[in-house]
Amino acid sequence: MLCLGVLPLQADLRTLTDKLGRSIKADVISVENGIVKIKRDDGQTFELPLTALSEEDQRSLKEWALKMANHIPEGAIKVELSRGAFTSSKREDIAMITTEENWGYSVTVSNTTFKPIKNLKFEYVLFVKPDAEPGRDSVASKLKRSQGSSTLEEIAGNSRSVFRTDSIKIYKQKLKPGWIWGKTGGAEMVRDTLHGIWIKTYVGDQLIAETCTPESLMQTEKGP
Repeated sequence: MLCLGVLPLQADLRTLTDKLGRSIKADVISVENGIVKIKRDDGQTFELPLTALSEEDQRSLKEWALKMANHIPEGAIKVELSRGAFTSSKREDIAMITTEENWGYSVTVSNTTFKPIKNLKFEYVLFVKPDAEPGRDSVASKLKRSQGSSTLEEIAGNSRSVFRTDSIKIYKQKLKPGWIWGKTGGAEMVRDTLHGIWIKTYVGDQLIAETCTPESLMQTEKGP
């Protein structure tokens, strides 16, 4: 069975000729179960048997369908990101309250095509911005990196799936009233923040989506 389900922008404009020598110029939308679906210049879509076409067109369309069956069109996968704290805990000593949080991203992956997409792999880097230690210039603090990966076996056509990235520890330290940071003083609280993520989506060796937030990371940092 030859099966193809792609977005309209992936249609292939061709001149098709039947066995009686009659020709039509149209976009080929799909080849499935021996049926060719085409769209004419006037916007009308209809189907015809593959066997009604010339031997050359039949051979060419079969090759095209096999090729496109393994091709993921641009825009087929949409990735949306939402960050948050997965877990949180606190501990206290005589001078300070320390909060330990595990932060990461919830990743929503949408398949915008009509066919299932299998064996997706996601490579990503989480970026953490450390707060300035008391008496230290915050500009000098470099982003910390945490690299990870995830997989999805399949996303059905016109559907979505959600997974979580690995988490990374974020610390917040708050002084109790009356305490200061050594000789330098400074803010009553210091904390790290989850600054962003750079994530790439693959099917096999084909990179099909790349998302980075904030986008400036692409100019200043190294990706996954």
